[in-house]
Amino acid sequence: MKKRIIPLIVVLCLLAALAGCEKYPSQAADGAVWDKNWTMLGSAMGVEEPGNGLELLDNNLALAVSDTYLATWASGEPIPYVNADGDEMEIYESQLYLLLLSREDAAGAQAAVDDWLAQEQETYTVTDTRTETHNGQQYTVLTYLTRSDDNPYSHGAVAFGVFENYAVNVELTCMEDYTGDADAVLASFLDGCHYSADLPE
Repeated sequence: MKKRIIPLIVVLCLLAALAGCEKYPSQAADGAVWDKNWTMLGSAMGVEEPGNGLELLDNNLALAVSDTYLATWASGEPIPYVNADGDEMEIYESQLYLLLLSREDAAGAQAAVDDWLAQEQETYTVTDTRTETHNGQQYTVLTYLTRSDDNPYSHGAVAFGVFENYAVNVELTCMEDYTGDADAVLASFLDGCHYSADLPE
């Protein structure tokens, strides 16, 4: 059976399948009018079409913890790949993962982000760390190189943020021959991320 290779963000998730209907916010927290064509993650977040060759693969990988969501985009055609365990997989020249995780409050969301940051620094060789702001939302952004020879992806960029009681993890992982600029593609994707202005107090 074919599988898709997924980075640390998915391992960190380990949640169960999401069910439920979408409720469209009236407005984004950044002041934009909410567009029903955006890819919805619950009723808390919407994502514009990302461009840069990225196409939505899945918006149903969120696993069953209430108010937790995972969506995946990829660029390029699927490439057959066999991992070190002999499992057949499909990989892409780049894949982008967006995890939106609800916690009881902002402090809990920040604790989740702190854990993710620590895991990322332990797993990858981080080459740059910076703070970026997109649509008024602040993120900690890392650029990294992978360490494992078993990983078909050689490098990537990841952003972590907290919005209200939500922890946000956006990771772009790329093959060695990927010709795009991972940092620029991630920044462009974050420019298309919007959060609901209608979250309960």
